[in-house]
Amino acid sequence: MKYIHHFKAHLFLLASFLTFSACSLVELDEVPTPKLEVPEGKPSNNSDFTFALASSESRTWSASGFTLEGLNGFQSCRLDDSFIFFANGTYRYDGGAVLCGGADDSRIKTGIWEIEIENSLIVFDRETDIEHSATVKGLNNGKILLQSKVDIFGRFMKIEGVYETENSN
Repeated sequence: MKYIHHFKAHLFLLASFLTFSACSLVELDEVPTPKLEVPEGKPSNNSDFTFALASSESRTWSASGFTLEGLNGFQSCRLDDSFIFFANGTYRYDGGAVLCGGADDSRIKTGIWEIEIENSLIVFDRETDIEHSATVKGLNNGKILLQSKVDIFGRFMKIEGVYETENSN
């Protein structure tokens, strides 16, 4: 009986040794935050910038990627969002069927927009309670990358969105 007990103990130690020696401890990587494709270049003056955003009348931009600092992966509730920039300086934002909450709390928003070319900014609803701006990181070939910060529970977090238009001419 004593022999069987020692044999089982040695067998357990041998199995444990083989199991742990066959495995190596690997540091797990965090799930990478997807990199949004940055369109290269931006218009260099107000009229070219306005035309790139709104054409001669209007231009619709649909979200193709959206990230929020602190979250891994795309924020999928934003992927059905779209903007229409009108050449008269107004906009229409459609939050899509799936709303994220927070600033994305209503489906349709409208207002005014203007460009600060020296800072590559689009300023929405200047001098109102809902004024907000977004930095244009790139605008070319029917794609725009907008970057901004949002207040989420008292913490400002970076957001980035890539929007595409079909009518980029």
